[in-house]
Amino acid sequence: MQTKLNLRKVLALGATLAMLATSALASSTSSWPVYGGNANHNSVVSGAPTSIATGYPKQLNLTSTTGWDGVDNVPVMQTVDGVTYAYVLFDGYGTNGAQVVKVNCATGGEVWRTTAQQTPGSLNAKSGFQLSTPYLDDSTGTLYVGVISAYTYDPDTDEYLQNSKSKILALTNLDAAQPTVSEVLINIDGQINTPIVKYGSYIYFGTWPGGSNAGKYYQVDVSTTSYTYKTFTPESYGFYWAGAVSDGTNIYFGSDNGKLYWRKAGTNFDSSSAGGVVDLLSVESDAGNVRSTVMLDNGYLYFTSQGGYLWCYKANTNRAPTHQWHVKLGATSTSTPTLVKTTSGTTTTVDIYTGYYSGFNAGGVQVTSFTQGSAPTDSSVATIATGFPVQCSILYSDGYVYFNTNSGTGCGFCYPASGRNLTATSGYAWKTANDTYALGGMAYDNGYLVFGNDYNHLFIVK
Repeated sequence: MQTKLNLRKVLALGATLAMLATSALASSTSSWPVYGGNANHNSVVSGAPTSIATGYPKQLNLTSTTGWDGVDNVPVMQTVDGVTYAYVLFDGYGTNGAQVVKVNCATGGEVWRTTAQQTPGSLNAKSGFQLSTPYLDDSTGTLYVGVISAYTYDPDTDEYLQNSKSKILALTNLDAAQPTVSEVLINIDGQINTPIVKYGSYIYFGTWPGGSNAGKYYQVDVSTTSYTYKTFTPESYGFYWAGAVSDGTNIYFGSDNGKLYWRKAGTNFDSSSAGGVVDLLSVESDAGNVRSTVMLDNGYLYFTSQGGYLWCYKANTNRAPTHQWHVKLGATSTSTPTLVKTTSGTTTTVDIYTGYYSGFNAGGVQVTSFTQGSAPTDSSVATIATGFPVQCSILYSDGYVYFNTNSGTGCGFCYPASGRNLTATSGYAWKTANDTYALGGMAYDNGYLVFGNDYNHLFIVK
C-alpha cells in the first residue's frame, strides 16, 4: 500500500446523467451516496454542525483490536423516514477481514454488520487497507463495495504490492436484519483503491498493481446480473484514490503516471479510439501522481497532484481536455478540490479548498481564491489552518470547513473558512479528541458528520 505504508511503516447515459453531471451541486440532506456526496464529487453541503451537541461526538469501536489499518475510506449515508444511517467499510483484522457495518447515527448503535458466515462468505478473508469508498444506489437499494481480497507481501520493500487480488460485491436488502451479499466481479488483479462511482447503468473504478505495473480502469454494467464489463489499460502505472467523474459523455480520471485520461462512456469505453490522455508532466516536470478524484463544475475539471499542484482543465466532447491553469500548493496533495462560488453584485468569487501534507507532522488546509472568469496565480493560495497533515477532501458548509488529520494524534476539525494561518491549538470552532491516523475524510447527512480512523473508531458529530 504505497502511500500509507511508505509513510507509516515507513449506456444508458442520457438526460438524467447529463443533469447530474453538468454543475457542482450542494448535497441535500437526503443522502450522501458517493465519494464527495454527489455525482460531481464537490463536498458542499448546508447545515453541518458548528458546535458539538450534548451527547456527541459518539464513538463506536468497530473492533476490539487496533492496528495500522481500519476505516481508511469515506462512509456513505442515507436518511430513511427521518432516521440517518451510515454504511462503513473497515478492516476487521484477522479472520474477519473486511466488513461493512450499518450504523444508526442518532443512537450510535450498529444495525447490522457483515459476517464470515454469509454467502458467498466474508467480504475479505485477509487483513489489510480498504481504501475504496463504496457507492450507495438509492434507486435499487444496492451498496456496491470494492475490497482487496488477497495481498502478496514484498519483504524487500516492506510493502503489499504485486499479485494482490480484489473483488466487487453488491449488498442488497439493506433494511433487513442482515444484508444479502452477492459477487459482481472476483479475482480482479491489483488493489481496488479508488472510490466506486456510478453513471447511468455503469459503475467505474480503477486498480493499482504496485510499482510501474499497469493497472486497469473498469466499466461494469450493473443493469443486469450478468455484470458485463470493459476495461482500459494505460501504458504503465495504476490508479490510486483516483475516482472518476462524468460530464454525460466522457469519463475522466487521473493516474499514478501523472496523467489525466478520458474515455467515452458506454460500448466504446475499451476502444483505442474512444478517448485520450493529457500528460501533466509536459506542463510541470514535478507534477507527480494524480491521487485525487476529479471534481466537475460547469464543464471544468479540478484535481490535485502529489507534486503539490491544483489543476483546472476544460472538458471537451470529442477531444482532450484543455489546460486552463494550475497553482502551487503548500506541499503534496491527494485532496479532491471543493469549490464554492459567492456572487456579490456582478462579481462572482471562486474559492477552492484543498488539503496538503508533508509526512505525518506537517500540512494543513488551503484556499485558492479568484474572480470567476480570471485565472488564479500562486499568490492566490492562502492557508486557512496549518500544523497537521490533511490527505482527505475538505467538506464545506455555510462558511466552515471540515476535515480530519492523518497523524498519530489524528482528529476531526471544524474551522471558519475565512480563517487564515490558524493552528491545531487555536481558531477552530470545534475538534474531536486526539486519537490516531484519520485518512478518509468526513461524510455528511441530515445534521450528522461521520468519519473513522485506523483504530477502527467511528465518530459521529451532531
